[in-house]
Amino acid sequence: MPKDPFGFQFWLGWIVGFAACFFVSAGLWTLCLSAVFGEIKGSELTLTWSVAVFGTWFLFLAPFMRKKERIWKRLNYDQERAADLWLAGMALYIGVLIFSSFLWSLVFKSKLHLEGGGLHGPWLKAVLASWLCALIPFLIIMYRKADTLFKEAHQRQTHYGPQFKSTLIEKSARQLPADIEKQISNFPEMLENGRIVTLRLKDGREVHNVFVINSREIIGLYDCPAMDFSAKDVVEARAVLDSQLPQYEETRWLRLDGRI
Repeated sequence: MPKDPFGFQFWLGWIVGFAACFFVSAGLWTLCLSAVFGEIKGSELTLTWSVAVFGTWFLFLAPFMRKKERIWKRLNYDQERAADLWLAGMALYIGVLIFSSFLWSLVFKSKLHLEGGGLHGPWLKAVLASWLCALIPFLIIMYRKADTLFKEAHQRQTHYGPQFKSTLIEKSARQLPADIEKQISNFPEMLENGRIVTLRLKDGREVHNVFVINSREIIGLYDCPAMDFSAKDVVEARAVLDSQLPQYEETRWLRLDGRI
């Protein structure tokens, strides 16, 4: 049985990586703020440190979030684009807030260690005002990109119908030999009566990501422009695990029974 590359050890490594990113972020900003402002004290510097640490941690984790969705394959093409846009927007908003907090802390450096609680009024107003003003053009751009993405997705999903290619190959040319059928029947099902397999042919070639139904009939190929072999040429079949599947795109499927 092939080892699952995304098993327990893989996810444990990610959890350790998340924790390490947090400590790295906290350490870097502690060193940076201490070098510029000396002791980190007072509400303004504490808030700046908190925003910078957690914001930078989020930026560190964004690639992990995208990789997780690609591993689980829960998003289609349009959802992938929307997720990328959302993460880019969040990273931008957080980055601008970090920059604004740090910049105005530097400007009001001599006034941030005054006695008394509460936030320094001019500092707070400057941080929020500059942050909001800087976000206005970015919000306009993000809105336009989101609107364009929605229109493209709506047009593609509503008006064009199925995006996979379809051709008619006689059923006899798609029926696997009995010994191969027996092999495939022991493989885990991806869908009801459906399995994804790799086929090895008599000439040594391998055909990857072949969709087989009822353990014997080849119904579709992935990343293959045509079926240039016969099912009778198959000498071995291997199961493809969920974790080994490529990123799904409907346009890369070729259906072989002629149906749309």
